[in-house]
Amino acid sequence: MAKHALLKIVVLALAALLLLPGAALAQDTTAVTLMHGWTGADNTEMLNTVFARFNEENEDGLVIEPTALGWDDLFTQLRLTAAAGNPPDVVMFHNTEVTGYAREGILLPVDDLMAAVDIDLTGVPQNIIELSKIDGEFYCLPGDLHPMNLYYNVDLVEAAGLDPDSPPTTGEEFMAWAEALTITDDDGMVTQYGLDQPLGGSLGRWFFHTLLYQFGGSWLGEDGLAAVDSEEAHEALQYMVDLQNSGISSMGSGVGDISAFQNERAGMVLVGPWMVNSYIREGKNLGTAVMPTFGNVPATWTNTHCLALTRQDSDENYLNSMKVIKWFLENYAEPGIKVGIVPVLPVALADPFWTDHEFAQYYAPFVDSLSISVMEPAIEKYTSVFAFGGQSPILRNIEAAQAGDKSVEEALADMKAGIDEILLDE
Repeated sequence: MAKHALLKIVVLALAALLLLPGAALAQDTTAVTLMHGWTGADNTEMLNTVFARFNEENEDGLVIEPTALGWDDLFTQLRLTAAAGNPPDVVMFHNTEVTGYAREGILLPVDDLMAAVDIDLTGVPQNIIELSKIDGEFYCLPGDLHPMNLYYNVDLVEAAGLDPDSPPTTGEEFMAWAEALTITDDDGMVTQYGLDQPLGGSLGRWFFHTLLYQFGGSWLGEDGLAAVDSEEAHEALQYMVDLQNSGISSMGSGVGDISAFQNERAGMVLVGPWMVNSYIREGKNLGTAVMPTFGNVPATWTNTHCLALTRQDSDENYLNSMKVIKWFLENYAEPGIKVGIVPVLPVALADPFWTDHEFAQYYAPFVDSLSISVMEPAIEKYTSVFAFGGQSPILRNIEAAQAGDKSVEEALADMKAGIDEILLDE
């Protein structure tokens, strides 16, 4: 094992042992510890303002004590804290990650507690409700969806002679926009790209997912193993490679993030709703639209944040923890707007904080796209197969194909072999 990897495990293990309720709590208050992965663009600081409001407003003397971690670190530390006998009371992560932790005995089924505090999920999309259950029991409560969609710079669009009120809805229209937005100088160097899209990374995986389902494919076959060697998967990855090679995308420039759009050197970018606040704060004249249909059917990547309870040595704080979850779900409009996600509870979507907010227009296409949103499979080994970083077989092979280091066929064959190895590993 590499030294830096060993050091990381030791640090996380120590953190697991030290994750204790704050000693400075008043005697008449009760701590509810909460671990989440809303860091970076998810904006931990803004989320903390929501927790602070709960701490001030609730009449039960409850105080949320949050711990924010990057997603892969959260996955590791949740297991470490559980093994140490000191997991957080509440964990906020994604529905797709629930199955593995539930099978490991880390999470608690919450049907009785839901009834005790009267949590009503009427109106929540049925597919999200089903993803919240394992063997018929609720193991998490869904809070939002955050689909991948199209952003565009209105000023650059208008300068290119395009209509910002009619964004592209098909692959053909998208390419026409991208070509019109791409500018080269007298030496043939690109000075402005039509599309800003990174080489590999999570955004690369999410775009591949979007194309995979638009072309009619899926991640898994009927045998439960990877189906990424299919004709549909080939079409999806080939589209990404062709897009890069067309010269309209910043992927070919060696840009490793989405800074070209932020620096107004690209007219469009494909990313989730969590970037709305950042772009508006930067002064962008912004437009948003539902993901164009590049393939045969409308589809776009999405995931959902959810809240779950961990198994504790004592059940004395379970009811308090569920009260925190109920309040958060019903008051999801504020974190939805501030963090950049779309609430799924009707009471939250009807909250004036959501409907009347000055940013509501930018989130409207994300609400409209909920009906075409497709999640990755909620398999037991989700956090290993769909890792956010490191050398996952998905990210590694998407990037290899984009970089020209592997053919599309080789990349997909290696991707399938890598995924299957993880799925079959006991």
